[in-house]
Amino acid sequence: MRPARSDLHEARGAARRLVAAWFALVAALFAGSASGQPLTGGADEVKAAYLYRFLAYVDWPDAAFAGPNAPLVIGVAGNDAVAAELARVVVGRTAHGRPLAARRVAPGDALDDVHVLYVGDAALLRAAWLQRARDRPLLIVADGFTALDAGAAIAFVLVEDRLRFDASLRAIDRAGLRVSSRLLALAQRVVGAP
Repeated sequence: MRPARSDLHEARGAARRLVAAWFALVAALFAGSASGQPLTGGADEVKAAYLYRFLAYVDWPDAAFAGPNAPLVIGVAGNDAVAAELARVVVGRTAHGRPLAARRVAPGDALDDVHVLYVGDAALLRAAWLQRARDRPLLIVADGFTALDAGAAIAFVLVEDRLRFDASLRAIDRAGLRVSSRLLALAQRVVGAP
């Protein structure tokens, strides 16, 4: 039995509204970035959303992946709440035609298959295992105004109770990544010529 025309029309309308709401949410996340995201939903959720959205604006070299179907992996060190939220966010999603994966990373873990690393503990930025990974295609994201000085490519900063981000062209270039000028335009501050 075929569904009634009005049922199909309602289902299509609901699907359009759902898609429109999703695009509005995504647009709000990055359009609002110019003024920052208020931390009303919790810092961990906002950071996870930013980490997910960064993927659309960064290009990794093909050599960064084990093969054409290898996942794009976001690692999280030093913040289990962000890791849990990211694991929830990336389920069933793709970026650059690759499936997404999120996992916790501990000091000393191999980072060969990690493409984005969020470091939630500032002390880890200076750890030897992370220092060795700086010249590979790894987007390192960390917290605080001093994170860029410690080698992060992107630093989450809190400005007037809003989560913003700074970017380091030197760290991005050293990692061999290409970052869209649209993302850099949303940064509060971009430092260092490559």
